[in-house]
Amino acid sequence: MLLLADGVSLTTVSSTLEPFQQANSCLNRSKFDIQLVSLGNTDPTTQAGIPIPCQAASGDVLAQNNPVDGPDLAILCCGLTMDPQEQDLLRTFTRRLVRAGIPFFALGAACEALAAAGMIAGKKCAAHWKSLAPLGERFPDLTFENVLYASDGRITSCAGELASFDLIVDFIERVCGPGIGGEICNHFLACGKRSGETVQLLSSDALICEDERFHRALGIMIENIETPVSVAEIARRMALSVRQIERIFAGNGFQSPLKYYARLRLNRARQLLEQTRMPLTEIALACGFENQSVFSRMYKREFGVAPNGSRNRCASLQRAAFAGS
Repeated sequence: MLLLADGVSLTTVSSTLEPFQQANSCLNRSKFDIQLVSLGNTDPTTQAGIPIPCQAASGDVLAQNNPVDGPDLAILCCGLTMDPQEQDLLRTFTRRLVRAGIPFFALGAACEALAAAGMIAGKKCAAHWKSLAPLGERFPDLTFENVLYASDGRITSCAGELASFDLIVDFIERVCGPGIGGEICNHFLACGKRSGETVQLLSSDALICEDERFHRALGIMIENIETPVSVAEIARRMALSVRQIERIFAGNGFQSPLKYYARLRLNRARQLLEQTRMPLTEIALACGFENQSVFSRMYKREFGVAPNGSRNRCASLQRAAFAGS
């Protein structure tokens, strides 16, 4: 069962549905039967403005379905924002799933919706890298992981977008065997399925790097944004020398490890500026800067505008978009 709410990403939806359809094609039978269910009473509209026809509404499913006859798997896809009525519906629906023992996947913004509903209290949760910092500040007791997807009991959370493809192919392989995954990836011209533990990258230039040593160093940096560690400590954890770490970064065309690390922290700060109302002092500390003065100076040097300038510009763009909608 695919549960859809207004504002869902069309990329997430297609990356979820298409692997199932291709698996059925490879198997020459309908191994996977997908039911589309709208969270509200009307068909949801994607973020791109495209409506998705559904076969049922969540209220009808709750009223008619016996939990024993429910789906083998439920997949939740939500938009970036949800009104209170949708949140109540989602809370009721997911609790019904939990009581019935039905496992479910939460994709993209659905992870935040589950956190707000108290469904992942005390558990780990994957989320899109753009949302990691705001979610961490909003739900300090939860562990949001910078990975493609993560399982915790019957709940699997996924960063959404193209990561949904990797999650679904992995699920299909567990049901049908590993051979089918390669067939699905070949059909979609995908290089292969990424593992759930694959780290999401905060900088697009890192996407072209295939050096596993670089990704290990990057993972350490991302895990230690608030309390930065030295390059020497990164080298120690990787059983390498500082000079070897520097050569890895230089050999792959990146800045020195120290400068690259600073840029990661500044990118995280920009996310917090644009997506939260946290004071500058708190943002500076959350991103590993000793004080606001140092943070502001480095931020302006990197982005050519003061932190408040970034926040004001983002707010202006959002107001303009709202006025034009």
